[in-house]
Amino acid sequence: MLEIVTLQFGHFSNYVGAHFWNTQEKYFSFDTGQHAQEIEVLHDTLFRAGVTQNGIETYTPRLMIYDLKGGFGSIKKMNRLYDEISDYQKNCNWSWKSETYAQAPYPKNEYLQNLEEEEEKGISAEYADNMDNMEIDSSEKDFHLDETVKMWSDFNRIYYHPRSINTISNYSLGDDSMPFDVFSYGKNAYFSQQKEEDSFEENFRFFIEECDAIQGFQVMTNIIDGFGGFTCSFIERLREEYPKTPVISFGITDGQEWSPIGHHRYFKQIMNSSLSTIYLSELSSLFIPLNVHTNFLKNDSTKFIQPTINLPYHSSCILSAAIETSTFPFRSRRNTIHMHDFVSRLNWHGNTKIGTLGFAFPLPMNVHGDIDTQTLLSNDDRSVLNDLSFPPDPHTSTVYGQSVVVRGIPDEFRTVSGTEPKKSSDVTSDIFARFQSLGSYSNSFFATNVFYPIPNSFPSIFKNLNTDGYIDESAKFIDTHPIHFAPTLSHITISTRARKFLQNYKTELQKINFNFFPEFDDGNEGLSHDDFLEAKELLNNLCEVYEDG
Repeated sequence: MLEIVTLQFGHFSNYVGAHFWNTQEKYFSFDTGQHAQEIEVLHDTLFRAGVTQNGIETYTPRLMIYDLKGGFGSIKKMNRLYDEISDYQKNCNWSWKSETYAQAPYPKNEYLQNLEEEEEKGISAEYADNMDNMEIDSSEKDFHLDETVKMWSDFNRIYYHPRSINTISNYSLGDDSMPFDVFSYGKNAYFSQQKEEDSFEENFRFFIEECDAIQGFQVMTNIIDGFGGFTCSFIERLREEYPKTPVISFGITDGQEWSPIGHHRYFKQIMNSSLSTIYLSELSSLFIPLNVHTNFLKNDSTKFIQPTINLPYHSSCILSAAIETSTFPFRSRRNTIHMHDFVSRLNWHGNTKIGTLGFAFPLPMNVHGDIDTQTLLSNDDRSVLNDLSFPPDPHTSTVYGQSVVVRGIPDEFRTVSGTEPKKSSDVTSDIFARFQSLGSYSNSFFATNVFYPIPNSFPSIFKNLNTDGYIDESAKFIDTHPIHFAPTLSHITISTRARKFLQNYKTELQKINFNFFPEFDDGNEGLSHDDFLEAKELLNNLCEVYEDG
């Protein structure tokens, strides 16, 4: 079945993941009638079928989620699909007095309460009887999610298997007295957790052993805090058993978390993200750093999208849509691209594993298929392609490999009076020709008529678009009408641009006196001064890999 197991590490990465899984829910269709269309998305790639102890059929993500204590909000390890009360507890005849101590439950906002009410009212009997991931059509009511979303569970629509939920219990979210903000803390936390409950052995193997022919692993992880170290230790263990299975890691940074340049905490974050980049690029088949930086709102994409970047709920939706689009070929029914082939085309050098992800959201196009392809690669303000990995760079780079995914291109567009309607091949050939002009040594081009679906949990950030995501200049303001779909374009490249990205880390590390950061040498998995020097040497070697010539 070519399954993919997803791994999520860190609170902001789980924001990204919540948007990702809510989007997957939109692909489900339960139309089994005579004229039902074949579903384009292979759900079994990311989802697993199962049965609870009560005989309820389930369909949940093949997923491991890690967060700090208090980071799951309203999400419980046991949920409606999995009864918290065991058979032993039900049949127990304990007659002695007992007392229960429980923490007050995390309050659910109006959006989550509405979901539960719809479920209880039985708006979709199939949802309860057959699958737990079906989209429930809520009214177009404004739930004010921009104001009420305080953590990723506040807009999460998906049920997870109990083994998906993994808490790093030694640290609490938002605990300033004991912050989880050092790479070494993460490595120590990983080994501490494995001693106590061994989530790798118990939970990870549970998902792996259900796979018939695993295609690979996709990882979303924070790299600015302790989760970078935790993730590196996890993947080190994974690599012991799956040394050749593709691992695509997205190293995610919440741009609002960065401290001012020069502060002590800033240099801690530089060390965390540098170490994560060094070791994750070594352990992964492909490593892509992601961040919605301040330059995101400085080009022509703002004609159609206007997110509030300082809201994690908004910035994470951009990153999620980019990941979802760029990985769509792995789960497409037609023209499927295997993860191994995908990585091989990009990293044909064998040692160039650090990539960049560009994203056009939406891909600006009208109902007739007209699009200005010149805006897809330009480095000036006319560009609609946002680089989510590296800061903009006007200098020319050498592109070793690239992958372009275009979504939402119908087989045939609307006609213009007196002309033949454009076909999908007419539009995609123009788009791909634009990217071929980069002179990449290896190209992977993928196009589909499947739009990026917009669930009702998605922020209202679009403007000048119609309900199908096409350009509509009459829609001047955000929220004039709901956007249900959007055409998108993702562009992953392996190029010499990675050198400047790595050199920036190298320059900042040179400013650091390791003796002023004793917390990195904490615990059994602490980083010694010699380890720090070795890491800087590894970073220098990485820089040389991406030299021109």
